[in-house]
Amino acid sequence: MKKKKETKPVEQKAEMPEFAFKEFTPEEDKIYNETVEQYREGVKQGKALKEIYEGVSLEDKELQKIIEADFLKILIAELHFAKGMSLDELAKSLSISPEVVQDTMKRMLQEVGMTAANQLNQEVGGDTEKTND
Repeated sequence: MKKKKETKPVEQKAEMPEFAFKEFTPEEDKIYNETVEQYREGVKQGKALKEIYEGVSLEDKELQKIIEADFLKILIAELHFAKGMSLDELAKSLSISPEVVQDTMKRMLQEVGMTAANQLNQEVGGDTEKTND
């Protein structure tokens, strides 16, 4: 008599997390842009990232957290991806650990991937023209 072959349960793929991006009001958008410019000035002056963030205090602490997280992503995009600065150099210039920069970059790339996947899903599921490329 043959033994019944054991089967493993089918593993379900872990779903990628959803990212909910905040829609800014015109006033929040203005504050966001002004704050990013203030942060940029701090970078130009060679200040540590912590010092830059502590130099600006917004009433809306949630908005400030978003801007702080975005600003490091902006710097990674501009200095690492666009200008070729190593992540270690970037971390050193901001007086933060390389792990913080690496973790932020991973999160940033994950967000970009999810945004691209969501956009593709909308286009494929919608009435958009298909291309032949």
